[in-house]
Amino acid sequence: MQIHHTAEVTEDHIDHLGHMNVMFYAQHAQAAARKLSGELGVDGGGELFQPDRYTRHHREQLLGAKLEVRAGVLDVGKDRIRLYEELLNSETEVLAASFIVTIDLQDPVSGEPRAVTDAVAAAASTRIVELPERGRPRSLTIDDDPIATAPSLEDLRARNAAMRQVRAVHPEECDPQGRIHSGLVADLVWGGSPVEGRDFQPFHEGPGGMKIGWATMETRATWGTPARLGDRVQSFGVETEMADKTLTSRHWVFNVETGALVCAFAVLNIAFDMDARRAVTIPDDVREEVSVHLHADLDGMTRD
Repeated sequence: MQIHHTAEVTEDHIDHLGHMNVMFYAQHAQAAARKLSGELGVDGGGELFQPDRYTRHHREQLLGAKLEVRAGVLDVGKDRIRLYEELLNSETEVLAASFIVTIDLQDPVSGEPRAVTDAVAAAASTRIVELPERGRPRSLTIDDDPIATAPSLEDLRARNAAMRQVRAVHPEECDPQGRIHSGLVADLVWGGSPVEGRDFQPFHEGPGGMKIGWATMETRATWGTPARLGDRVQSFGVETEMADKTLTSRHWVFNVETGALVCAFAVLNIAFDMDARRAVTIPDDVREEVSVHLHADLDGMTRD
């Protein structure tokens, strides 16, 4: 695979856990995807809409780390291209993250699907790569349809699963045609004012005063009916599985006026000792606190 993007971890990339925030992993992958797509002859006049993006985080990256993204083509469909990308520390060659990204070709004005041309398909065929074992999903699957198996808006309301207050989609979240940028699934999930009791808790206290945070290991972002400028949306979320060291969460954003599912987001977090910087068993008191929002049946419930 060829290098399609380079970067360095700067102070503004560091989050509360002391390493590069996951949003910048995604931004680097998007930059590489755009460059590779341009090399394939895909028109760069509009956004390369990403209806499905899986990310696996392998190694945290700290301040000053020099990064590069290598990318190749997994397969080509009638109106979409699927890419595989790797984000590496260019000085150590250590893999930081891997991505499986689906790109829909769309008309830059109407947003309607556009067919992959013969020329683009031919160019893509010269960049085909095999999905390596280290880039395969570990816990979250990419073989299901998170939109088809999502719970209904009514069910989530009945379970008091709302995470954020209803809000309108802002102009800065949209392209000139008023369509929301496809890289903003996580922003929709966590943006806006929290519902009472669902404030962000960055740390928990563990045994002996241990400071425990949650480090993201895997995510999958999938679009349903993308929101547009002014749409009123609301974010919902539950925990669906708690293992010895990991916690799996599912999130959904709905258009509250139409009832349409805007997007779905799955995340696997691991309990992280901030001082030792290693994974730890989830303490019993933290387990009890988190279990309030545990709904194991929503991991694959069929939508009404």
